[in-house]
Amino acid sequence: MGYWCTLHLFDDKKFYQEHVPILKGKSGDLKEICLEFLKMNTLGGLVKFNQDEIDLKIEKTIYQFQQISKTLNPDFKTSDILNDIKEYDDRIKYFNEFDGYYDFCKFLEFYIFSFCSDFYPHLPLGKGGVSRNFELDFRTLSSSIIGELDTWNEHLCPYGTGITSWISSEEVELLYLDKENLFFEENFKAKSFIEFLEIAKENQLGLIIGVDMNETILKQLPCYKLLSLSTWENVNHEGLLWKM
Repeated sequence: MGYWCTLHLFDDKKFYQEHVPILKGKSGDLKEICLEFLKMNTLGGLVKFNQDEIDLKIEKTIYQFQQISKTLNPDFKTSDILNDIKEYDDRIKYFNEFDGYYDFCKFLEFYIFSFCSDFYPHLPLGKGGVSRNFELDFRTLSSSIIGELDTWNEHLCPYGTGITSWISSEEVELLYLDKENLFFEENFKAKSFIEFLEIAKENQLGLIIGVDMNETILKQLPCYKLLSLSTWENVNHEGLLWKM
């Protein structure tokens, strides 16, 4: 059946400066956003729980998520512990030994799109990533950066769904400066990617990519947190997906 990839704008500076410290328990708190996550992701909702049970569930969930967050390096994309584990079966065992790693991945998806990214508008890539739309020379900077974007980050997406990777606003700018190496012919997705890249560059934003994310939930989140609707007025709408 394949999988479904989508590309979105990402405020990486806000994520690292404001939200990574919260996720690691160094500042702020996660109670409110955790409650919203549990309301939307608990089978049947929270109506069957009394307030004490809900408070306990929130406390336990936050503890699990913060413990996992603390294992991640400052880039929030890698872990020295996991990098030292070479065997595939041992790597899977590493994730399974954490209480709630799957839920953490779904929470990270929900969290980032609540504060640091907009689900709409986005570029639907379909059953593939960015690179398949271009003729890339592996020796170029463009190939290297797009390769990072297309690589499914095992720390973020060990179970095959959710956020797979992102690139920073600095990497977006470098990619844009090297865009002459992004060769394509008669490909509207490639053209839309270049336009999306330009929007990101002009507004000092990164790009984030996900696969088979929970669209039912994410499309309910407010749009245009990063850029106003007017920003998109002169953008070719052919390849972008807008909120219906």
